[in-house]
Amino acid sequence: MGLAWLLFACASTTPTPAPWPTSAPTITPAPTSAPSDTGWLSKLPGLDRREITIPFPALGFAERVVLFRVDPQSFAFRVLYAPGAPRFVAQWDRSAQLVFNAGYFDEKNAALGLLVSDGKTFGRSYEGIGGMFAVAGGAPVVRSLAAQPYRRGEPLAQAVQGFPMLIYPDGSTFAKEDSVRARRTALGQDASGKMYLVVAPHAAFTLTELARWLRDSKLGLTIAFNLDGGGSTGYYAGPNDAIDSLTPIPAVVAAYSR
Repeated sequence: MGLAWLLFACASTTPTPAPWPTSAPTITPAPTSAPSDTGWLSKLPGLDRREITIPFPALGFAERVVLFRVDPQSFAFRVLYAPGAPRFVAQWDRSAQLVFNAGYFDEKNAALGLLVSDGKTFGRSYEGIGGMFAVAGGAPVVRSLAAQPYRRGEPLAQAVQGFPMLIYPDGSTFAKEDSVRARRTALGQDASGKMYLVVAPHAAFTLTELARWLRDSKLGLTIAFNLDGGGSTGYYAGPNDAIDSLTPIPAVVAAYSR
């Protein structure tokens, strides 16, 4: 994920980004037969899916964004972590109804930032930057670490962190100009508490463009942050509904029907 940007954002404490794939992702135009916006379609009670085509005229193609909306009343979330046995997103837990890549990790496949898996805590929280997805008392929440820092000893059942924030709690968006285009994974939440997974798999968006699109898309997001992208971006929602990561990863977030 844009090493130059990471250096800018984190100065001397910059985390090492996830390994890049050995070859660049192929940019594939969105199918012309597909509707530009499918609208929300129910996969299961509490789990909706949507695809939206976003033209990039200057690049000569269109990105096909895949979105999932998850109702926490119907689904429970877990963070799965295996630094000694990284695997592709589609190889994690196929009993889950939705699995997607988590945050950054280093060359030894250790998670960067704070990660909590079934109550076990790993790593150290980012300070003053980025966002966190956390589950406490059964309720998932996305929060800004600048506005609501992690407090050591918080009783979290699950958590992953990433950066930058894309939509801040005050409604502003990430706005640093950059030219890095990559596969993207973002996680957000609306005012009702529903969670939104956003997967942009064709290396179209810069972070600033993604933040602006999320703000302007009328999804209703009140907060959102960036998870690891590039070769890590991927989701699995069944054998006929998946975009796999390009590289094995040590951690994912999984959603299960209650």
